[in-house]
Amino acid sequence: MEIIVYREGAEKIESGFTYEQLPELLKDEKAVVWIDMEEPSEVEDQILLNVFHFHPLTVEDCRETRNHPKVEEFPGYLYFIVHGVRADTSPDHFNTIELDAFLGPNYVITYHHDDFRSINNVKKLLSTSPVICQRGAAFLLHQILDQIVDYYSPVLDDFDDRIEKLEDDIFTLHRPDKAIPEEIMDLKRGVLRLRRITGRQREVILRMSRGEFSLIPAPLLPFHRDIY
Repeated sequence: MEIIVYREGAEKIESGFTYEQLPELLKDEKAVVWIDMEEPSEVEDQILLNVFHFHPLTVEDCRETRNHPKVEEFPGYLYFIVHGVRADTSPDHFNTIELDAFLGPNYVITYHHDDFRSINNVKKLLSTSPVICQRGAAFLLHQILDQIVDYYSPVLDDFDDRIEKLEDDIFTLHRPDKAIPEEIMDLKRGVLRLRRITGRQREVILRMSRGEFSLIPAPLLPFHRDIY
């Protein structure tokens, strides 16, 4: 677990905090606190329950890794699930990894069992400048989501290239090839999974971009719409 803190007016972010310091850190309403829980254990789950007092069902969902994208509003916080693209994914074997997250007035919690390139990218940006956090927790969340969505574009290009190659193989085929039907089925499964994930994910981002949730201020809605 990594805790990153931006204090109003600071020229750089701070890190290296322990979970025992969280209650004190969260008292500063003008600070932005990012708690990133990678490969979380029971300790992290208890923090969600006992420090943040999140609904037990949300923590139960966090433990699972086969949930569909969704967003739910609770008193004082948002809970949502989105999916990122695995670094080793391909059209023939399209796979995603789940990110569970919470947004509060001055905090963002990211909870994931796999390494997320998007989260690593945002941490690198914050290590050079705190600008992202200067706009608040909701803008930090936007940056994370934006990075996640950006990684879908190369995958879509890979699907296009794979379909074109398969078409060329079919039209230039001079004898039966048992591998082609298998390739078609693999590609079809990948397309169907991509459609299921992105369809639900677009709905999550749409809801977050149209002013439905008070924790996402109106000036930030255009940024979330840009992701959609």
